[in-house]
Amino acid sequence: MRNIININDNWKFVKEDIKEAYIKDINLSTWENISIPHTWNAIDGIDGGNDFYKGACWYRKEIFINKEYENKKIYIELNGSNSITNVYLNEKHLGEHKGGYSTFRFDISDVVEYGKVNTIAIKVDNSIVDDVYPIWADFTFYGGIYRDVNLVVTDKTHFELMNEGSLGVYVSQDNITKESASITVKSIIKNDCEKEEAIKLWIDVLDKEGNIVKYNAKDILLNPNESREISLPINIENPILWHGVKNPYLYNVKAYIMKDNDVLDELIIPTGFRYYRFDAKEGFFLNGEHMKLNGVSRHQDRKDKGWALSKKDHEEDMKLIKEVGANSIRLAHYQHDQYFYDLCDREGMIIWAEIPFISVMSKTDLKGENAKSQLVELIRQNYNHSSIVMWGVQNEIQIGGITDELRTLVKELHQLAKKEDSTRLTTQAQVMMVENEDEFHNYTDIMAYNKYYGWYQGEVEEFAQWLDDFNKVNPDTCIGISEYGAEGIIKYHTDNPQVKDYTEEYHALYHEKVMKIFNERKFVWGTYVWNFFDFGSDFRDEGGVKGRNNKGLITFDRKVKKDAFYMYKSLWSDEKFIHINSKRYIDRENKFINVKVYSNLNELTLFVNNEEVATLNSNHIFNFENIELVDGQNEVKVVAKSEGKVYTDFAIFNKVDERNSIYDCPEDKGGVVTNWFNDDKNKFDDVEIKELNITDDVYSTKCKFKELMANEETKSIIEKYFGQMLEGPTAGMLEGMTIDQLAELAGGQVSDKFIYVLNSELVNIKK
Repeated sequence: MRNIININDNWKFVKEDIKEAYIKDINLSTWENISIPHTWNAIDGIDGGNDFYKGACWYRKEIFINKEYENKKIYIELNGSNSITNVYLNEKHLGEHKGGYSTFRFDISDVVEYGKVNTIAIKVDNSIVDDVYPIWADFTFYGGIYRDVNLVVTDKTHFELMNEGSLGVYVSQDNITKESASITVKSIIKNDCEKEEAIKLWIDVLDKEGNIVKYNAKDILLNPNESREISLPINIENPILWHGVKNPYLYNVKAYIMKDNDVLDELIIPTGFRYYRFDAKEGFFLNGEHMKLNGVSRHQDRKDKGWALSKKDHEEDMKLIKEVGANSIRLAHYQHDQYFYDLCDREGMIIWAEIPFISVMSKTDLKGENAKSQLVELIRQNYNHSSIVMWGVQNEIQIGGITDELRTLVKELHQLAKKEDSTRLTTQAQVMMVENEDEFHNYTDIMAYNKYYGWYQGEVEEFAQWLDDFNKVNPDTCIGISEYGAEGIIKYHTDNPQVKDYTEEYHALYHEKVMKIFNERKFVWGTYVWNFFDFGSDFRDEGGVKGRNNKGLITFDRKVKKDAFYMYKSLWSDEKFIHINSKRYIDRENKFINVKVYSNLNELTLFVNNEEVATLNSNHIFNFENIELVDGQNEVKVVAKSEGKVYTDFAIFNKVDERNSIYDCPEDKGGVVTNWFNDDKNKFDDVEIKELNITDDVYSTKCKFKELMANEETKSIIEKYFGQMLEGPTAGMLEGMTIDQLAELAGGQVSDKFIYVLNSELVNIKK
């Protein structure tokens, strides 16, 4: 029988590349004692400056291997190691794995010294290289072995373990209806014996109580050292369907290999039977029932831990996602931990799973071999997760420039996904600059957009017109919103929220407005808040906070739920509650204030200093206006009654004479885009904007950076005004963008006079 031996404890670690680190008798006295999961960037990956350690580090472990395993097969399994990993055993190089998010294994059966202590040495390198994705993205690439390391011991006849890190057993849902569930269980069986093996493959389908509802079996004669694929069909009558968060019912598909009276190998695969479809006019349907996908996006890091999460961390994340009432999760931008996919199956989440083909395409690997490899691993390793309904093949990959090679690769990734899994759909997340008319939208089965009206560009209200325009141009295209959001930093507060003020109040108001627009359009099949949690992005310096993206509904440490969290809870959750907003805006200089409350109850009563002030009837958002405060401390309480229960929330506000300056974001707010411009606004005060004749045969701010940098004259102009950007980590991603697009992303913080000055110099140069 299979035996999985976890070997997370008692490793030695050194934060440098030592050439002889795999040699058995090397001196380890200066090495650090650590346990896995582990990352070396938990602190420097979130402190800003984009200076976190990127390079090779080494892990070492001495382990005794029992003599009794000598006639078995034994593998070393790493479930997540970022990003290029080389594994050695007893000084022998077992192999290299390129990619930081998937499971991979090496067969160590012939290298192990049985009955002795063996030396495992693992080199992990999180350097940025051009042929391993991601190359650039807006999050920290934490280095380390950040998920479990196991030894897997099997009999010599077993389910294949060297099939791209998968289980070697795949449950395909061929035809699911309310009346029947037709599935096919494909098993890859490996006979590592030197002789023929007569075995029986047996598949049981068990209900939630453990009763066998159907089975199939096959007798097989395997040749010596043969690997064979065997498919067995099974039909279950009147199945209980897996119906998302309403009823995430899971059967267990039990596959085992028998020889004589022994079970040689066994796998138990939780499986929820479901069918679904996307419609360009009506949206998403699960088991024939319309369902708006109310989604959140999740990165896998957290404060002071990076990616080195425990099961408890994953469980807490899921608990919070359930609390807000979401029914779908976009697991961005890479393969997540198998344990979290298991939680998604159990809790009924509809999942978008994707590969890290993001932002910038390789300049050397134009065939996309690494992107394809990571896609195959993603699909094969997660094939059996019923929660997954779509495979994402790219995220904002157009940022680095749209080329013929890029278009071809995205199409090929779609085709590869369909070849690997014909039962699910493909999707993609377009960057905001991709035009409505672009054929990119047709490269996958369905698609979505990352759009940031109200933050990086324009006003929130512009979402409405854009969505209607897109739908008019593409009436047969299934569109979702894969990212939208605004920075919300809980120490900044205001009575008059404005775009890019970084306050908690604008963060909440933004989400109120955008959800109203999305919910009014049935053709939008789903939306995914960017992001559910704040996350690490070491190059960022925004709103006076370094090293992180602050768009989350919950803080990076999972300790504070921002006001916007409760706005979504009021829309999505059936759990009755009341939440008074702006509690962290304690000191109030105004005698009369507005008190905003989120709740899924219908009638709320406001009390101030134990006196009843007002009662409101509303849906989700309650605005109590012109509430008078007395000098000093005021207690505000909101109460509601429903079905015999009393619900309440309270807040403390201090009436003060002057505004507390800690609530104000620094005037120089920074920002991903504005930091790129050497735009001293005072420098251009005296500039008078005149009409320029910008023709197609001259350079201008309408040209892409790649084009401008290819000409020596225009290059010198760009270097003069964009020196900081050209030295930063984002230089590579900007090749496919124009200066005008970049200025638009800056959201009005780049002056028209600055753009005029650039153009006045560029138009003098002929193409």
